[in-house]
Amino acid sequence: MKVIVVRKDHSLTRTYSGNGVDLLAMLGGLLLLAMLIGGSFTYLWLSLTEEQVLTQEGVKNWQQAIDTQQQDLELVRQGTQYQVDAVMLRLAELQGRMTRLDALGERLVTKAKLNDGEFDFSEEPALGGPQEAVDADHKVTLLEAIDQLADQIEDREQQLDMLDALIANRTIHDDSLVAGLPVKKGWLSSRYGRRTDPFTGKPSWHKGVDFAGKRGSEINSVAAGVVVFSGSRYGFGMLVEVNHGNGYLTRYAHNESNLVKVGDIVSRGQPVATMGSSGRSTGPHVHFEVLKDGEQQDPAPYLNRDKK
Repeated sequence: MKVIVVRKDHSLTRTYSGNGVDLLAMLGGLLLLAMLIGGSFTYLWLSLTEEQVLTQEGVKNWQQAIDTQQQDLELVRQGTQYQVDAVMLRLAELQGRMTRLDALGERLVTKAKLNDGEFDFSEEPALGGPQEAVDADHKVTLLEAIDQLADQIEDREQQLDMLDALIANRTIHDDSLVAGLPVKKGWLSSRYGRRTDPFTGKPSWHKGVDFAGKRGSEINSVAAGVVVFSGSRYGFGMLVEVNHGNGYLTRYAHNESNLVKVGDIVSRGQPVATMGSSGRSTGPHVHFEVLKDGEQQDPAPYLNRDKK
């Protein structure tokens, strides 16, 4: 096959020869190249919107879009900061409650006399155990974890408060138990029961025990309680009475001076008077009595009683 190409003014001609397949391939290649070039320009034209054309209006629209995105980003940043602040406040609250629990725990350890290292609130608690699989679909957020911790702390606070009250009641009961001697220095000069009266020489009943000692030495309460009498009484001279609850009352008589007044709360071993010889007495000593529900008791068992 021959193809003759003639210029418009017939000044030049060219002849191309070849078979039909070659010619069709050439024409197809030219057609494909034309389609690619045309398609590229069409894509570029369609992809460029009116706002993307670099005109003054397009630049203005782009600037507005950027400003809007910056405002949205600032709102997100502020919202995130608010959440972080809320978490930090919550953590600060939990830290304060943990500090309170540590202080309460230390106080309970002291009250319960467990100061042997078994309960040391200054150290991190020991943890362990085998690892267990959890549901992968369940996602626990940070705030949920903090709320769970807060609930656990609240439970521990209630338990420790109850334990504190129980230990306090036990401590009060133990401290109010009548036990021990009313003097640190002195000697037993007269026992409870029948004796010869030192003034008349006749048989009489001694309702307490006498401890002789140095004038002005301290006389101590044998248990915690409340002072219900402090003053002078016939036969007793200067007298102090202490109510210890549960029907118990103790008396300290013949004092040189009383160191407490009615309504005072005294602890075990606290000085309540000084030794003297006031009232019906032959010399410096303390007359000590124990009463239970208004009935006189032999003080001897209480003098040797375990204070716990």
